Amino acid sequence: MSDSVTAMTALQKAHAENKRRRDAGEEIVRLNPIEKANKRRDSLRLAINGKCYDCIGQDGDPDFRGSIRNCICTDCTLWPVRPYQKTEKF
Repeated sequence: MSDSVTAMTALQKAHAENKRRRDAGEEIVRLNPIEKANKRRDSLRLAINGKCYDCIGQDGDPDFRGSIRNCICTDCTLWPVRPYQKTEKF
């Protein structure tokens, strides 16, 4: 492999692989958070993401990430660990 390929991050490699697949005519299937959680039932993070997605209304909201981030249901036990929160850098 060339040096440029080995220096790529995992995300860059995934983007390159998806581009290669699109260029080859393959359809890229995107799973929603519930489908991802169902594929990996041992993942607590995916289960939390899926539950928040379910609670917020699933595909009814085109910006479900923003709705989860701005969730006002602070009495929910998952609220402190909900996905898509903006993290502060120290």
